[in-house]
Amino acid sequence: MSQKTLKLSLLAASIALAAGQVNAAAFQLAEQNVTGLGRAYAGEGAIGDNASVLGRNPAAMTLFDRPALSGGAVYINPEVDVTDNQTSEQANDIADDAVVPFFYYVHPINAQWVVGFGAFTNYGLATSYSPEFSAGEIGGKTSLETFNLNPNIAFKANDHVSLGAGFNAVYADAEFIRYAGQRGSAIPGVDRSTEVANLSGDDWGYGWNIGLLLEADDNNRWALTYRSEVDLTLEGSYSNQFPGTQSPGKLDLTLPAIAEISGFHQVQHDWAVHYGIMWTEWSSFKELKALSPQGSTLLEKPENFENSWRISLGTTHQLNDQWTLRGGLAYDKSPVPAEFRSISIPDVDRIWYSLGATYAYSQNLSIDGAFAFLDGSKVAVEQEESKFGSNYDMTSGGDAYLFGLQMNYAF
Repeated sequence: MSQKTLKLSLLAASIALAAGQVNAAAFQLAEQNVTGLGRAYAGEGAIGDNASVLGRNPAAMTLFDRPALSGGAVYINPEVDVTDNQTSEQANDIADDAVVPFFYYVHPINAQWVVGFGAFTNYGLATSYSPEFSAGEIGGKTSLETFNLNPNIAFKANDHVSLGAGFNAVYADAEFIRYAGQRGSAIPGVDRSTEVANLSGDDWGYGWNIGLLLEADDNNRWALTYRSEVDLTLEGSYSNQFPGTQSPGKLDLTLPAIAEISGFHQVQHDWAVHYGIMWTEWSSFKELKALSPQGSTLLEKPENFENSWRISLGTTHQLNDQWTLRGGLAYDKSPVPAEFRSISIPDVDRIWYSLGATYAYSQNLSIDGAFAFLDGSKVAVEQEESKFGSNYDMTSGGDAYLFGLQMNYAF
């Protein structure tokens, strides 16, 4: 796979749309649509406002009796700062802004069978430190972009039970750069911006997803969904300017499995409540280890993530025929143990506060808008790096602002 490969490897070593503090836990992304953003993604698998529901539950496609499509994007504006407590140097806004696009289409075949297609992402990150930052050997640049192509099919067994399944083709592109920093610059011929690691790469991985929709009646629904892990093998090149080496390399990376339970209840004709619990199998992310063709270790970083969960609660109010209002709260539990926290994955527990609205232009066309504030606390990061025998004492923290727009059309 071109020299672009290991990018995703080491990249992962620092994963976190810096946002571990920004979106869902670690480098997981929750932003598969804007409708759900307005309610903090509570009840996603059971509601079925529009075609975007297939991104969370293929079985919910049976709620549609005519073709429908949805498309849009979420703009992510993280504000994450990192301070080196030993030198008092500060790196501001180390998490890059990002736009996360998505597209969905649902097509009923008959009263029982429905097919659909989604294009979206579940994982990503982007952090950038100046090459002159004191902690360059653990900071630098890290980016991971993934895109999931997801065809699905659903079957309505009866008035109460629907089943769905899909296939996932995930493309990943990543980059990783580390610098000598202050510790390394003490070596003759080396300055802070000398590259001590440079990896990049891309790969395709494959997985599957299933969903169940239970309907007590039109006003009460529950969903259970599961999305499998996706294994990626990054093969490419590794290089550095100190000591000055280059080698082919290979690294395996697993994007973890996700399970979710969600519910929807229309408690009055103009009010509904919804909730969800999401579990992510982060325990599959144990380490990042890049190997040469001869089997020697080019890079090794323990991660030892733990399984994490996310809980959400939201409400929807039908104001009138044109306007639908939403609000939601969520709590994300970080999978990163404190002893393995790094400034490239300065992940913390976070709370979501979300608001959103839909304007129905006609019976066929509607527009969604939403805003969310993600509140993340400051955390201590104590990290060792063996290359220069360095011990770091850092403080990291920040919040994020999410804005989204989405268009929906029913044929």
